[in-house]
Amino acid sequence: MTTNATLDTLNVTGWRLRILNSILRSPARHIIISLLLGALSTLSFAPFYIWPLYLLNIAYLYVLLHCSANKKHAFYFGVSNAFGLFGSGISWIYVSIADFGQVGLPIAIGITFGLIAVMSIYWGLIGVGLKVVQTNLSPKFWAVAFITLFLMFEWLRSWLFTGFPWLLPGYISEKSWLFEWLPLGGIWLVSALCLLTSVSVGHFFLQPSRRLLAITSLIWCISGGLSLYSPEYVTASDQHTITLVQGNLAQDEKWLADNAAPTLSYYQQATIENLQSDLVVWPETAITYLLSQVKPYLASFSEELAQQGTTLITGVPVWDQDKDTYYNSVWATGNGFGLYQKQKLVPFGEYIPLANWFGPIFDLFGMPMSQFSRGEPNQPTLQAGELSVAPFICYEVVYPGLVRNMVRDSDVLLTISNDGWFGDSIGPLQHMQIAQFRAKESGRYMIRATNTGVTAIIDEHGSVQAQLPQFTRATLTGAFKTFSGNTPYVMWGNSALWICLICLLAVCLIPSQTRSK
Repeated sequence: MTTNATLDTLNVTGWRLRILNSILRSPARHIIISLLLGALSTLSFAPFYIWPLYLLNIAYLYVLLHCSANKKHAFYFGVSNAFGLFGSGISWIYVSIADFGQVGLPIAIGITFGLIAVMSIYWGLIGVGLKVVQTNLSPKFWAVAFITLFLMFEWLRSWLFTGFPWLLPGYISEKSWLFEWLPLGGIWLVSALCLLTSVSVGHFFLQPSRRLLAITSLIWCISGGLSLYSPEYVTASDQHTITLVQGNLAQDEKWLADNAAPTLSYYQQATIENLQSDLVVWPETAITYLLSQVKPYLASFSEELAQQGTTLITGVPVWDQDKDTYYNSVWATGNGFGLYQKQKLVPFGEYIPLANWFGPIFDLFGMPMSQFSRGEPNQPTLQAGELSVAPFICYEVVYPGLVRNMVRDSDVLLTISNDGWFGDSIGPLQHMQIAQFRAKESGRYMIRATNTGVTAIIDEHGSVQAQLPQFTRATLTGAFKTFSGNTPYVMWGNSALWICLICLLAVCLIPSQTRSK
């Protein structure tokens, strides 16, 4: 179906027709507009929270894709919009490559550009898929088709080669009423509702739909009700004290041999000063020795912690001698026990995807890439006294399915990280926002201990109860609650998302009433 045929089918006139025809006549102009609007959409996420910008951008993209002349133009429109979003929204990746990757400026720019380009291709494929659907379906199905395609390719982006589920649509909702849907259906349901809102606006330019507007209005009315009276899905059962230690060691100094002992001494001293806490947490790889090296040294320290009823949880690298492999790990000692090995590794940071192909390239450039191995699935939680602690290392907290699988056996969620890799950029603040979403979805406190910030205590509603400023060496002592019961999302996963999509499709299938003359 060509664009002119599409416009004839829609029977649009007046100002709508002029706007839609401009897309057909000037695709290059709209590629530039799409790029700019995508870049502005970054302001919808933390730390800016101007969430309507993303909704308007997706509404524009929806119209743009439908009125594109062919699949090639639709691909370009999708790629340009995503390149604007990811180019501005994840540009902080450049900081870690340029400042700490020991490569030249051209290579750092090239790697960053390549990652952004790969992320953008997914949105280009959304455009191609929509043109295929548009050829075979009537306009009343376009909205649900766009939402389904968008979610499908965003899921693929979050899964393929470990995935990069950053800047998903639902993350704009923190300051909106849609945030209250998280305990019911998680980030994917909220993403669908954000897309539905955008499509309702965009569809108005193509063919005003009373049904679509009615459904969207109903969703927002329910959201408003949930924000006024938020159901309590879990029940508080106990309260505990915790101390988080933020070492604030510069990334380019963290692994220097001369700093290993003084850093460990600082963490020990900070812990000794807070033995009144039930739990003390050090950040990711706070200990830069191997666990096998440092465990005998910390034996008496662990005994002292156990006598005081204090559990220490810290990040530490582990070497498995039998397998001759390394793991990024979390270790509990003192009045607790357990060892967790990171399952979700950062591509090109902790491992090299398709190492037989890419490995020699990085060797040629002299780029130091870590070679951690992936931990086994279904690992047990850590024990802190009588508490079960679900641990997540850095990047793992961006995976809602992984967190959900461990919530059911836990009393509290814990994420440790070292966002010093990304300097004074928006990356760590986006990472912090994602942790808040996992807490809201799960109905559990999320404890976040980091090297340079943001170190924080997040409650079961996703609200920050206390936090340390970035780039300071300090400790944060506070309280967290444990809860019994689970949210609907933890119990039923993405069931609410499927129900939402089926209901949208059912509404599309209802025949329209015709008036007799």
